[in-house]
Amino acid sequence: MADVTLALSGALTMLEIAPQLPRVRAAATSGTLTVDLAAVTQCDSAALSLLFELARVQAKRGGRLRVEHAPPTLASLARLYGAETLVEELTA
Repeated sequence: MADVTLALSGALTMLEIAPQLPRVRAAATSGTLTVDLAAVTQCDSAALSLLFELARVQAKRGGRLRVEHAPPTLASLARLYGAETLVEELTA
């Protein structure tokens, strides 16, 4: 059970998220996957969808998802969609 930290950067929007997907999926682990969003400059619901997918993959592997430095926009979207329960820790 290995813990992994994945730092994402730039825009995580519908138009820019596709190139990030292979790297993000490869980071899945049976331990804790920490996604650091400190360098994310822009995000929309595509970023939240990405976190939903990661949470599903992590749960399948018996791991957990932790999100650090979530931009205020993402935190607002998570609250709007009730995603705080899916993403175990959403910290700003």
